[in-house]
Amino acid sequence: MHELSCPSCNSTAQFNLQNAVHVCQVCSTSFTLDLDTGQKEIFGDHYIIPNTTNAPDVKSASHEWLRRMHHRPESADEEFVVLDVRGMSLPFWVTSIDAHTVWRGLVKRHGRNTLNLRPGSNYLIENGEFRRSYRWAVSARNNICETWGLTRLHSPKEAVAVDWDGFPLDSTFSRGRMEPATEQVSIGGDEESGGVYAQREFFDYKYSNGLSIMSTQVDSDEALRRARRHLELYHSRLADLDVDYLVDIRTEMEIAGIQLIHFPVWHATYQYRPQSALKHFYRPVVKNILIDGNGKGIMKSELAVIHNDKVVVNAIVCALISAMFLLLGVLVHPAFYFISLFSLIVSGASAFIALSKSNKQTKQGLNHGALNSVVSSSTEQPAESAAS
Repeated sequence: MHELSCPSCNSTAQFNLQNAVHVCQVCSTSFTLDLDTGQKEIFGDHYIIPNTTNAPDVKSASHEWLRRMHHRPESADEEFVVLDVRGMSLPFWVTSIDAHTVWRGLVKRHGRNTLNLRPGSNYLIENGEFRRSYRWAVSARNNICETWGLTRLHSPKEAVAVDWDGFPLDSTFSRGRMEPATEQVSIGGDEESGGVYAQREFFDYKYSNGLSIMSTQVDSDEALRRARRHLELYHSRLADLDVDYLVDIRTEMEIAGIQLIHFPVWHATYQYRPQSALKHFYRPVVKNILIDGNGKGIMKSELAVIHNDKVVVNAIVCALISAMFLLLGVLVHPAFYFISLFSLIVSGASAFIALSKSNKQTKQGLNHGALNSVVSSSTEQPAESAAS
């Protein structure tokens, strides 16, 4: 930490020189610092999405979502306990990009003889092109897993594997609202529903409404490089959907501009504590919910009981049944041994499936920045918090 003076109001404060953009805690002016020359320059393209919610509202929204997801809504308030609610304002570089892709590939003919000695005749050469415009958001944090699983919220939903820290902006931060947005804005002459981008304001601490402002650790040049690479990968995988073998692909991009935007995100944790007989078989686990601090929509969440939990319960119940019929086989008739053996096989198979899926989900969570893998990393102390 080093002491710097604000180029706008000349007030001094402690700043981390490793950050790409610094924010004055007195006048909310954003500025950059050239470490070689010591020259400061006011950064004007810094915005913030106002935080319009608070901890009680987040807790209420969490309970409302849990009631909707629970099979017995009337008992949801008793069986679900919201443990903690925290909020922060996360920085993203948002790039306006128009991408045009031209591709060429091979498509396999249907109904051809697989023993054909001329395998090349089984394929047709196909050409195609598509153009898309994005407001592409890239995390401004060094740890790309601090996207909190938002990379999975790409829209439109397509059968492509997304394993990088970039995503279309409005489609991500406008999901999960209890009521549809009514505001309409005009973008490029077309009427579109007012997304989170339309709610942005020039950065000012007052719009955070008490949330911690997470520091900007990545500069705009690196963000542009990453955005270009993201879209090249994204369009390559989109083209792969139309061909069996992608021979050639070329993507040209036109960048209209880049902005730094802070987004309010609330993180709520809860536990499911069933009151029924399930409580004897279900081990309470802390689950996570991410809520948009502006639109109050559920951006990402974890269900209390998933398929893997049901398989585990099935394994336990079958194991108990196996033990019971084993006892009956000893005391009553040997025929009960067969039922015991069948129940034991089902229990073992269920346990194997549950263990396999658990390992696979853990690996996928680490690769894609899932909720439970980044909660601890995203709660590091913010370099520049809201002014008192």
